Amino acid sequence: MKKNIRLKLLISMKKILVGICGIGNGHINRQICVIEQLLKYDVMVVVATTEDKKKIINRKFSKIPVILVTIPWITCDDNGLDYKDCLIKYRNNNIDQYEKFFEFCLSIERIFKSKPDLIISDYEPNVAQYAYASMVPLLCMEQQSKFIYLDEINIKGASIKEEVYRLNYFFPKYDKRIISSFFPIFVNNEKVTIVSPIIPKINSNFKDSKKVVVYFSPYSDSEKYERILNVIKDIKNYTFNVYTINNYKKFERYENINIHSFSDKFQDDLSSCSFLLSTGGHQLLSESLSLDIPIYVFPLETYEQKYNALMVEKYNLGFVAKDFSCDEINNFLSRYDEFHNNIICFKNKYYNQNWEDELKKLFD
Repeated sequence: MKKNIRLKLLISMKKILVGICGIGNGHINRQICVIEQLLKYDVMVVVATTEDKKKIINRKFSKIPVILVTIPWITCDDNGLDYKDCLIKYRNNNIDQYEKFFEFCLSIERIFKSKPDLIISDYEPNVAQYAYASMVPLLCMEQQSKFIYLDEINIKGASIKEEVYRLNYFFPKYDKRIISSFFPIFVNNEKVTIVSPIIPKINSNFKDSKKVVVYFSPYSDSEKYERILNVIKDIKNYTFNVYTINNYKKFERYENINIHSFSDKFQDDLSSCSFLLSTGGHQLLSESLSLDIPIYVFPLETYEQKYNALMVEKYNLGFVAKDFSCDEINNFLSRYDEFHNNIICFKNKYYNQNWEDELKKLFD
């Protein structure tokens, strides 16, 4: 009897599949906000993501089923997708993509007892392919899509073409795009909406703090980070809380440096810090700006991160590292009030399209 009641409830509820890219933490942090909002409605949510991100979802939403996906091996150059190299990578890693995709589709319909009503993808290509195969509406809700609508800027060692090729390959069509962006983008397309950053609500605890948050992305070489640590150890009037997956125990002997692994404590430190030293990931820059925190950026060698850093510089929201020296940090600090005031004015001018309102429109 209970099984029949559950089946009837499943049929009556709207069913939503949320695909979350497993690279970095930006995608998962953004979609945690979206899922929290979705659960305010009469919906059943299932998440598709990678093994490490599954653990985060399980901690946050214990009752939401999670289907595991793999990150596709895709490489490209200025001429487009490198099909030969993609095929070699699949063979070398013993990946039967067709068999895995078939199992993935079966898992979705086994959990939902039918096809979902809506698929949301945060740069997760497997759920998009399922949407095309099953003719389910696809909502792309992320920040990468902005590159389709931006003019290319000449950035040394990186090209917008690679970003656009990937987007067009993984997500060639969509029913709606909601693009999260910390800087203004102007798009004339009724299927595309640009919204203010999709970030958790963080209350600022700043009280003339001498605390600094330092974020080291896992996707860069540790030698670069060691050079940064060797600089900040000599800046004694600030305490640097460094978040990293690497082991830098030798720097813990300095009183002004604390080494942390990633945890929930990160947002507590961010909400009470004076400024942020970080790579150029979109989500963390967005969270920092939401708290009116000036940013000192040292971007990774990717087009996206270098573009984000240029936007920080263009709108005078912080400083982009050139050689990362004590003199450079002192120059940044001398302009601290200027950056802080600019951030407040910038948000008042551009942050007027709320992502929660856009999501509500879908249900209305």
